[in-house]
Amino acid sequence: MLADIPDGADCFIDATIFYYHLVHTPHLSDDCSDFLRRVELKRVRGHTTPIAVSEATHKVMFAEIVQRHAVDHKGLVARIKRHPELLDGLADHKMVSATVRALDVRVEAVTLDVLARAAELSSQERLLTNDALTLAVMETTNLTCLATNDDDFDSVSAITVFKPARR
Repeated sequence: MLADIPDGADCFIDATIFYYHLVHTPHLSDDCSDFLRRVELKRVRGHTTPIAVSEATHKVMFAEIVQRHAVDHKGLVARIKRHPELLDGLADHKMVSATVRALDVRVEAVTLDVLARAAELSSQERLLTNDALTLAVMETTNLTCLATNDDDFDSVSAITVFKPARR
């Protein structure tokens, strides 16, 4: 559980944590918001990447389109390409970067060397590109604590994964 992250820890915050903080999802949002409150209070030092922020922004945008226009999430990209007006007036996605900034989360650099390491880790750990990138950034910044709701990290032995409580 996210509550198990010890005070004083440096922790990578994955896109899912920001997403569930901003998009109400029963059984997940409260724990994510409580965790980010601890980051705000400097009890935990948060780290992330521009890629994680972008992923969260994308997910929040999609959630707002689904909610606002009462459309199915399935096939949403194709629907938006056919009807770009679905993007008009969206605002919730802007809260992701504002939240990261307000919480003073450290946004770690993604360099070509980190991308090359991520490509290696993708094969070694059987992770998709962005997850491998998270792992590569964690490796280069000596982070071992990961706050996420992504099960794909469960088999990575070099890190400790903390997830929101699933009540």
